[in-house]
Amino acid sequence: MPALSPTMSQGNLTSWKVKVGDEVAPGTVLAEIETDKATLEWENQDDGFIAKLLQEDGARDLAVGTPLAVLVEEEESVSAFADYRPSSSGGQESQREQQQQQDQAQPSTTGSEAKQEPAKPKVQANSRIGPAARLLLEHSGLSANDIDPTGPNSIITKSDVLKAIESGSKPSTSAKPQEAKQSQPQPQEKPQPSKAEPAAPSKSDDSSSRAKSDESSQQPQQKPAGKQQPYTDVPNSQIRKIIAQRLLDSKQKIPHLYVRADADIGKLTEMRSSLKEQGMKLSVNDFIVRAVALALKQVPNANAAWDDKAEQVRAGASVDVAIAVATDKGLITPIVKAADTKSLQQISKEVKELASRARANKLKPDEFQGGTFSISNLGMFGVDFFSAIINPPQACIMAVGGTRKRVIMQQGALAEKQFITVSLSADNRVWDGETSSAFLNAFCSNIQNPVKLLL
Repeated sequence: MPALSPTMSQGNLTSWKVKVGDEVAPGTVLAEIETDKATLEWENQDDGFIAKLLQEDGARDLAVGTPLAVLVEEEESVSAFADYRPSSSGGQESQREQQQQQDQAQPSTTGSEAKQEPAKPKVQANSRIGPAARLLLEHSGLSANDIDPTGPNSIITKSDVLKAIESGSKPSTSAKPQEAKQSQPQPQEKPQPSKAEPAAPSKSDDSSSRAKSDESSQQPQQKPAGKQQPYTDVPNSQIRKIIAQRLLDSKQKIPHLYVRADADIGKLTEMRSSLKEQGMKLSVNDFIVRAVALALKQVPNANAAWDDKAEQVRAGASVDVAIAVATDKGLITPIVKAADTKSLQQISKEVKELASRARANKLKPDEFQGGTFSISNLGMFGVDFFSAIINPPQACIMAVGGTRKRVIMQQGALAEKQFITVSLSADNRVWDGETSSAFLNAFCSNIQNPVKLLL
């Protein structure tokens, strides 16, 4: 299982795009992997042939490093892996099963008569070790620490292992403390005197009780008649699990600062209608994205994020604005890069393309990772206003409500105006009251004077 995002620890195998015997080259799509961010295509890195698929379509919660397939260099080698099973899948459960198998395979001998040949080391499955290289390591007795990787992203290739073998590299001889401890004979515990217990049942009673137990265990457990569970458990996708955890972490660890303002969009509505007559179809959200991008440029302190490791503010080099898009697997935030340099038409086209690919789970990692600011718009659903939760690593999210009509006094007379309410949820470590006020003033000025957005 490859690590397709910096924060990915496990993933789901959505579907294979290859089958056993297929010839593959660098760039060939092997499978679709559901990560903590989206469903991504997993591309091959080496030339070769698919010898074995170790996981089935739909396999869930596979830890990073779990073997998924076997790739061989020669087509003649495919048949040799028909019955191949990985020595370790990289997960805790498989390691326990492997240890149990090893314990059962060891003969119960005592004293100096028990002489066993040293077992070949099992190379832990790793996304940094190619499948052919891993098999060579196991047979040569070398470990990954004995090899100098030359492959892309420091991947250990077959040629790296062969080079180490030809150069006469010797395997590391340092034993793990745990292994040394297990090799020592353990004293047997003396049986403790037991207290008085009830008499053991007779063999006939014991056999009949076992028969009843076996019979009852084979029968399906029936729920009491007339009683049904008042709920239905719905399995979460990998994305929803991660979203739930990150939003919880965000509320618990990030000091949220909430600021709200109303913006008059009367002139914007008129301009939108005028542009529509000229064949330019722009949504209110397109204007909002453009207004936010300009406001972030006008207030540079707002275009920043918090660096947890360095415990300091990190200023953004580019104005990258994320747009919240709802999909059937959860919320994802594709990013409009350098939004302050793009026109309304460019922003409109890019947002539509990103939203379409997001709903089809076709986004690339660089299209939804990063950014300093998010926009979540629920105005089209009849929501007047709401407060959103910050989406780390971004430092602020703006919640946009729907259009509302309001009667106000203007130049001594009553006038009906159209307003939207925008609510900021900002990281108070990055945004203080002054920064929040300055940003909202800049945003409202841009949105209430839409001519600025055309420049």
